[in-house]
Parts: sequence; structure tokens; C-alpha cells
Amino acid sequence: MGNRSFFASVLVLSMGLYGAAHADPKSDIQAKSKEAMENYDLMDYDAAKKQLTQALAIAKKAKLDKDPAVAKIYLEMGIAAFANSDQDGAKTDFAAAVAIDPKIQIDAAYKSPELSKLLDAARSGGGGSNNTGGGATEPADSGVDCSSVKGLQHALIDTAKGNAALPVEAQLGAEVKADKVSLMFRPEGSTDFIEIKMSKAACKYTAKIPASAMKGSLIHYYIAAYDANNKVIVGKGSAGSPNILEITAGSGAAVKNDDENPLGGGSHVTAAVAPADVSDSTTVTGPAKPTKFFIAVSGGGGTGYVNGTTETGNTVQSCCVGNLIAVIEPELGFYINPQMSIGAVVRLGLPLGANVDPMNGAHATIAPAALLRLRYGLSASGEGIRVTGELGAGILRNTIKLNMATAGMDTDIVAQGPLLIGAGLGYIKKLNNHVAFVADFLAIAGIAVTDHLGSAPKLNSGLSADLSLGLALGF
Repeated sequence: MGNRSFFASVLVLSMGLYGAAHADPKSDIQAKSKEAMENYDLMDYDAAKKQLTQALAIAKKAKLDKDPAVAKIYLEMGIAAFANSDQDGAKTDFAAAVAIDPKIQIDAAYKSPELSKLLDAARSGGGGSNNTGGGATEPADSGVDCSSVKGLQHALIDTAKGNAALPVEAQLGAEVKADKVSLMFRPEGSTDFIEIKMSKAACKYTAKIPASAMKGSLIHYYIAAYDANNKVIVGKGSAGSPNILEITAGSGAAVKNDDENPLGGGSHVTAAVAPADVSDSTTVTGPAKPTKFFIAVSGGGGTGYVNGTTETGNTVQSCCVGNLIAVIEPELGFYINPQMSIGAVVRLGLPLGANVDPMNGAHATIAPAALLRLRYGLSASGEGIRVTGELGAGILRNTIKLNMATAGMDTDIVAQGPLLIGAGLGYIKKLNNHVAFVADFLAIAGIAVTDHLGSAPKLNSGLSADLSLGLALGF
């Protein structure tokens, strides 16, 4: 009995220590910040943004909105937004950071003249937009003359009940020449923001977040005024650093969105949000739908393990690696989901340098093959490292030096196939909404299920390895 009491005490003490170790929200915020900037250093800006947003959510729940640690988070979000070509988002984030800590500085590891200029502009009040970070101006109520409204004014909403439509109001000063004002919100579990165009009455703009989106524990939202070119003029929050609204009552399934892909262009309306929940005076819209198809062209080099007999009947005597060849690979593909794609690939190998005259008087100058390629990205966005598998048919060709051959007649071709099975690793990085850089390293086994095919008089089994770089265009 004494032992049992002793172990129970130890368990209670351990649980207390564990809880104490995890009860410090500032430590959690700092840990998220460190992890985010490690991802930034790896150029995974989407992962950095996600972790920094999580840090803001922790700060929100802990009532640390004005803490210098939160200013640092906003500053880092601005750095990541700028690296991801979102200058408007960077301006907004820097403005939020300065509102909390006017003397905040960019770490030397990330400092650049462009970022320093943006931060100085934020300090002088020219950051480009107002944000959540502090100093939010209280909106004029309905009895205030619109001439007193300056910029975009909105009273931040901290909490709201779930499963009920949420009215959102803002006021816009006459000096802001906006083509439209939109409420952007992202339900918990969704990766994309949904846009609702706000209705205008004098300087007052209104819209509702529909009840179907008010589920889970929180929702992200921001308000933005756009010019005729659909660029943000001024905003309260941004896609990079949205306002965090805690849902205090009601729960439900998170709205899921899997239409995003590495070449996708941005947000769209998630079908789970019912149009019936939106008032008739507002219009739910969204930017262009993400791309689902892509065309890629890659080029590089390859080599391979060869054996057996050359195409002119010479025995492969020296081991075992063929000479480098040129490889070109056009591909047409389809995104099944953000992480997975399937593509039809034509592999064109160019075995250069053969000089042994074959019996028919001319060497083959190309090694054609057709492959079905399946890729899976390791990150949720699909960007970064991905694994690849492929299956197809065709001919792999390598050139190889012959032993005991006359100079000028010493390089012959070895053909492999026709059954081709491959696997490897790749990398994809989005350059803009529709173009991405791609790289692949693939090993392809050629299996001689028959000893000849078409122009290849002798087929062997063997292995080739290709390294290729290229561009993918989404549409």
C-alpha cells in the first residue's frame, strides 16, 4: 500500500511539473518563432507563415497581444511575406510590429535595404495599411459624420458564438479611393480565405461571416480595400497576419479545402460554406480557381549500369557504367490533390559519341520511352521535396567504351528495356502563381522482357540514373 501511495505521489508530481513546463505561453511563442525562422532559412515560407500564425493564436489566448514577443512575430511574418513576394502583406505586418514596439529592429541575419526601408516607412506611418497589432482606431458609430472617418476603421472582433452568422462592419474614409472593400475569412481547417464583397452605405461597409463557417475553435479574418487592379490599398489584417477570432460556443466540422496545389494561384470559395448563409446584399466571390493541369519540360543528363551485348553485337567487357547522355523530358500532368500528381512523360535520351558502325550503316541517335509518373509531396502544400514512382515502356541507351578496339571505332551503344520501372526524389518551388521550378533525380530499371524492339536489335536489362532541371506551367 505504501509503494502504491509513493508511485501515485510521483505520478502527480510529474504531471504537475509537466504542466508547469508547458504553461508558459511566451516559451511556446518563442519556440514557434524559432521553428518558423528555421523553415524560412530553408525557403519554406508557407511553413514559416503557418507556425507564426500559430504563435499569434497562442498570444491571443494568453492575452499577450501587446507583448514585445508578439511584435517580433509580426516582424518575422513581414520578413516571410516579403520573401514570398507579398509586399503589401509585409507592409501590414511591419505596421503591426511597430504599433506594439516602435523601436523594434530586424535581426542582422535577415536585414536588407528593402526590408529596412519598409520598416522605416512603418515607423513614419507610411506602412501602407493598418493592422491588428495595436493602435487600432475605433470606428465611427452610425451617428458620426463620414467626413470624420480617416483610412479604414474597424473594431476588432475577439470572440463570437459558433453556428451563428457574424455581422462585420467597417468604415472607409473618403480619401481612400477603393474599387471594392472585402471581408476575407478562413474557417478552421481551411487553407484558403473566402471573400465576401461588403455592401456600402455612405462610408459604412457591412458583410456577414456565414454560420456554416463559424465552427471549431477559431476563425481567421481580415478586411481589405482594393483598387481597380485588385491590389490592396489599406487593410485591417492581411492574409499573412489575419485577425484571430475565438469561437466561444458551438462546434462543428472544420471546412476542408483540398483544391490547392503547388502551381495554384490562390484563394477561392469553399463549397462547404452555404450561399444561403450569406445575406442577399453581399456577394461571395474569390480569385481565380487554382490550376489543376500542368505542362513541364526538363532537361539534364544521365548514365547507367550496362551489361550484356551492344547493338552491334560486341560483348560488354569492362564494368559497368555507361558514358553520360543528354536527357529531355516533356510532361503533361494533373494534380489529384495538393500533394499528389500524375503525369504522362516522354523521355528522350540522346546517346552521344558512338562511333562503331552498325551493320545497317547508322547508329540510333535517340532513346525514346513513355512513362506514367506519380509524385507525392512531403509537405501539405505540395512544395518542396517529393517522392516519385514511374512505370512505362521504351528503350534506354548508353554509350560505352569497348576493350581491345581500334581508336575511332571504340564507342558502341547498349540498349535496355523495354519494360521500365523507376523511382526517385524531386523538388518543386513555386516562382509565381502559374510557374514553378522543378528538379528530379530518378533511377530507372530497364527489364528485357524481350530481346529486341523496333530499331533496337539487342535489348539487355540494366539501370539508368537521370538528373534533370526544368519549369512547370500550370493552367
